Amino acid sequence: MKKAFCLLTSFIVLLCSACKNTETSFTATEAHQENIQVQEESPSVQDKLTYSNLDSNASTQEVRSLLTEAGIQPEHVDTVLSWVADYNDSMRDCPSFMLAGDFITVDEMFVDYGEYPPMSTQWFKHNNRNYHDVLCRIVAYELNQDNISIDNVIAEEDFDCWDDNTAWLYTDGDILFGRDAVEGEHKAYVPFPLIDWHKDVQAQYFTLFNPIHTTKQCSPQEMLQAIQEKWEAQGISFKESPFSLITFWTQSGDRICASHAATLAETAFGYILFEKTNPEAPYMATKFSSTDEVKRYLYNMMNLDYTRYNEQIGTYAILQNNRLL
Repeated sequence: MKKAFCLLTSFIVLLCSACKNTETSFTATEAHQENIQVQEESPSVQDKLTYSNLDSNASTQEVRSLLTEAGIQPEHVDTVLSWVADYNDSMRDCPSFMLAGDFITVDEMFVDYGEYPPMSTQWFKHNNRNYHDVLCRIVAYELNQDNISIDNVIAEEDFDCWDDNTAWLYTDGDILFGRDAVEGEHKAYVPFPLIDWHKDVQAQYFTLFNPIHTTKQCSPQEMLQAIQEKWEAQGISFKESPFSLITFWTQSGDRICASHAATLAETAFGYILFEKTNPEAPYMATKFSSTDEVKRYLYNMMNLDYTRYNEQIGTYAILQNNRLL
């Protein structure tokens, strides 16, 4: 295997590995300086977003309660919250954004955490770390794993994470396995130290998220059909419960992949969406009153990064478990 950390290569890989996007610019730092009000009782309303980066004990405990009340096992929630605390401690001084502690409301349906370079620089320099932070799919799978059954897992050599020139899930491999060898003076990656997944869980993860071959420039319906057929062939099924896996599928060439993943939980006020917004960007819990708001938010966040790098989302599909959201 090859490579140590190269910023330019990493940015391209990260863009193919996670999520977010919109045409206007609104930074998280500005969100704390302008047009902010502390959220008290009501969740998000039209053209407003109520969210937290869990950088306070109150918001952390509130999110923990909401996720466990929806049925997610406390050990999975606590594992993810330990990742949140680790990230916030490492990135609190990042110049790109200010972490929201308690829930706040902003006058937009997205949050712009800024460009990748400052975030990546902060992450890799803090405590001389030479591994990636957790990304969206890993967080979503940790929370949803008890609701997902997979009968026919793929072989390890078929995990789409080994070739940095072609692998859509290359960054996933960095986080879960590290790299055995690198070129030049750079240090080898090591696995993310707070993840302790058994090989069986790793196999299930890559079976679920491996890219799926389809026709070029497929329609949304063709995309959905390809996903459902592939998952049926692998024996992938989901339990019905108050929480679910959310995946945002996009296409590159003749392959489609879950470019973003999150967890949606039903609550007394509507819904809460929990996600890692990007491999180097903050964790985020967001309150919504309807699934239409969830879909609008997810598209805006994805579109923000695509337009930032002069790309277009193209055909996409947002799934809740194995059906359209």
